[in-house]
Amino acid sequence: GGMVRKALGILAASAALVFAIAVSLRGQSAAWSHGLLWGAPGGLICAASAVGIALWAERRGLAIKQALAAVVVGMLFRMSFLAGWTLIAVLGARAHAVAFLAGFGGVYLVGQILEVWLLTRLRIRQDGRSDAPQPS
Repeated sequence: GGMVRKALGILAASAALVFAIAVSLRGQSAAWSHGLLWGAPGGLICAASAVGIALWAERRGLAIKQALAAVVVGMLFRMSFLAGWTLIAVLGARAHAVAFLAGFGGVYLVGQILEVWLLTRLRIRQDGRSDAPQPS
């Protein structure tokens, strides 16, 4: 409940910040604004995937090794998506490549940090359960 809202709220705030920066740059640098606006949605999709997999693993009660396997599969999706999204944005829409990466990375890195935080909490909870006295 609360942890999910907190993670999604942090993720939404990071995306909103990148969007706000992009909009504020429209008059000063249309190329950077355009690149940020193409990068941020891709970063949000990938970040939501990262956070979603960690939350899914926790809700399913997966062991940490199973959760990490799910994370690897998610990373394969995210890398494939990033490749396609980059081609569409930079080659198709002519987005500024560095601005695109800044928009993408600005949101996606927050999602990766949240994913690690959620998986760490999962590991701590599982370690706590394994240390509990076992009924005989």
